[in-house]
This record gives sequence, structure tokens and C-alpha cells, in this order.
Amino acid sequence: MDTAEALAALLRQLRRRAARRDGGAQLTYRQLSARTGWAHGVIGDYFAGKALPPTDRFDTLVQLLGATGRELRTLATARDRVEEARRSRTAVNGRTGPPGQDDAGPLPPVPRQLPPDIPGLPGRERELEALDVLRPGPRGGGPVVVALDGPGGVGKSALAVHAAHRLAERFPDGQLYADLRGSHRDERPVPPAVVLRRFLNALGAPRPYPGSAEDAAAAYRTLLTERRVLIVLDNASDAAQVRPLLPAAHGCAVLVTSLGVLATLNGAAHLHLTPLPPPASVAVLGLWAGPGRLTAEHGAAQVIARHCGHLPLALRIAGARLAARPRWPVRELADRLADPGRRLAELSFADLDMHAALAAGHRELQARGATGRAAALALPLLAAEQGEQWEQSEQGEGELTVARAAMTTGGALSATEVILEQLVDVQLLESRAPGRYRFHPLTRLFALTARRAAGTGC
Repeated sequence: MDTAEALAALLRQLRRRAARRDGGAQLTYRQLSARTGWAHGVIGDYFAGKALPPTDRFDTLVQLLGATGRELRTLATARDRVEEARRSRTAVNGRTGPPGQDDAGPLPPVPRQLPPDIPGLPGRERELEALDVLRPGPRGGGPVVVALDGPGGVGKSALAVHAAHRLAERFPDGQLYADLRGSHRDERPVPPAVVLRRFLNALGAPRPYPGSAEDAAAAYRTLLTERRVLIVLDNASDAAQVRPLLPAAHGCAVLVTSLGVLATLNGAAHLHLTPLPPPASVAVLGLWAGPGRLTAEHGAAQVIARHCGHLPLALRIAGARLAARPRWPVRELADRLADPGRRLAELSFADLDMHAALAAGHRELQARGATGRAAALALPLLAAEQGEQWEQSEQGEGELTVARAAMTTGGALSATEVILEQLVDVQLLESRAPGRYRFHPLTRLFALTARRAAGTGC
């Protein structure tokens, strides 16, 4: 036995035997997912022979399926044999030695570059289901590419890293990760050539690396030809920064995060993140505040979640502040956040800052030339015009129309619509229907201070 398909046949046999022994139906992938916390799509890949479980997961799985002690040892040996055979095939197909030599050289390295995972992401179940498309594809096709976008603080990076960990077993040849710094304050976006050199090093490319970015991208694509690798590109500034980092191999997949929609990224599926549902917001707040901290003051916790606009970053900051002040009543923080004038200042702790996260869109505006600068100047006027009705109603009260915005800024209708659409592009405005716009509550508070921010270069 030296293939994942043969090992998967044994797993299916154990699953059927467990059902007969217990006198019921076979365990479903979703039931196994609930017991283990693994993505049910990945579990399906294990039983189909499309992915080889790592050793610890394989041991857990066969124990859940009722394997005996003797069977556990036999199955573990069989699993290791499959892994050895797969690595040998990879070494032969993706040769590391010079052409003409029979010896393919040492096995290629397997990079594991993902940042640490966050244990749980309440309220993101639908998005995690959508990301289940990230898997090696059939020969003859290209890689699967998914682009996540959303406003500052909505949790794009956390979701991308969590999903990548859940799906990592589908990509036994490794996971590459790069923070492209496209939305970081005081830092320029990382050039693709720099990332390519890092990736070539991680993949075991021989030195010296190609001098030009085009040659480096070609070498990168060549190394990935027969490999199954997941590539996470976090905080992209635009599609041009991402394109040289895309593989051509059918066995690879790419997950990109960005502030705006990377609409010109060929072949990408787009997933637009929005704030969390209110119950999930309280759950996230509780994860960071600590076990049992919110139990006695659930009402105050709900108020905090609402003042945080149900944004994961704001909730994380609020939870961290509660964790750092164990003697504070939860109501104390709720009262502090109730004042709109100080709310953003309160949502800052250690290296986490909600104002800084929202400022990324403002910096992008100022880099867009005259039109962007005009939109930045209009931002505080539009925020003052909308008022605070958004927080009280989801029925459209307080929304901005093009005509209403034009009256506020004194501009022509056509020019005003361009400004509004620019603000939507950088996630400082929402548009749920053509010609209708509104601010997220925290974005509106940021926008009211945007004139001062523009003067200080923030």
C-alpha cells in the first residue's frame, strides 16, 4: 500500500464497520467535524484519498472509527509508507539535482509559514464553507484563487489564516505566507520581487536566484509545477502586487486579503466580509475577555458589541481591555464607549488600534491623485450629514443619496457620484444599492476626524 487512495479505502472500511457495530448509520463528515473541529470538506478529502492526514490527525480519526490497538499500529505504519512514497514521487517529478543526473538529490523542503492560528471564529461559518473551494484542481486547469476584501478591522487576516490552517492537509507540499503590507501605516507595500526571493528560498531553489522579477516569477512557477502548495498573500495593496506571486500549477491554491476588491485579478473568486452578527459579536468579545467574564453582565456585553460596530478587531480590543482590568465591571467599558467623541480613542490597546485600521482607506484615497484627495476632503462633510441614524435603524434612514451628498459638498452630481464611489472602493462607505450609501458607525466616527488626520499625514 503506497497511495492515499488505498489508505482511504481502509478508512471507509473502518467507518462501515463502526456503523455495523453500533447498529446505526455511518458517521457523517459533519459529525466527525463537530467531534474534531476540522473542516468537514477536509475530512471528505481524507475518505476520498485526495489528502493524506498528518500523523496526529490520522491517529485521532482511526480511534474515532473504533480501530483496535493492534490496528492502530498497523494503520500508522501504512500511513507513513504512503507519505514516504508521495515524497519520493515529488522528488522525482520536481527534480532538485542538475539535468542529466539519475539522482534527483535531496527531497525538497516543505515550508510551513502560516502564522499561529486563532482557535475559533464565531460567526464566520458561512465564509469558512465558501473557502472550502481551496483545493488542488484537476490537471489541465489553473490554481484556485480566492480574494477576501472588507473594511479595516473586519477580520480578513484572521479568517484567512484560520481557513488556511483548516485546509492545510490538502496541500502536503507546504504553505507559503507573506504579509504584503498594503494597508500598514508608515510602511510601503512589499515589492513582489522581495516576496519571490523569500518563496524561492523556502521552496529550496538553488542559488543564486534570478536577477529580474520576471525571471524569479518564472522560476517560482517552475518549482510549483508538480507540487500542492497553499499560498496566503495577506494585506495586498492591489492586483498588480499579487499577479507575479500567482502560480500556474493546478495543484496549488491562493488566498489573498485586501482592503478593496481586487476586481482585475484574473480568475479569482471574491468573498466580501461584513461585520459579525450580534450574537457572534458577544461570543468574540467573550473569547478575548476570558471565561465567564460576561456571564453576569450580558446586557452590558451586548452594548459593547454594538458600540464596536460588530467588527472583530474592535471586539478583540474591547475584550483585551476587560482581560487587562479584571476588577472592572463590564458596564464600565460600556459606559466609556457610549460617548461617540471618545469611542475610537477607547478602542486602542497595546499594539491594536481601531483608528489606525480605519486610516488605511484614507491613506489610499490620498494616494489616488486629485479625485482621491477631493474624496478625502468630502469625507467629514458627508459623515456629518448622515448623522447617527445608522446605529438606530437598518431600514434606510440616514442613508446618503448622490443628490443629498452633492448638496452637502456643493459639487455637481456627476463629480459627487465619482467621489462616493471612490469612498466605496476604499471601504469608507457602504453601498447596498445603486445610488445609496452609508457609513459604518465606527467609520463615520473616523470620517468626522478625517480633516485633522489629513493635516497630520495619518
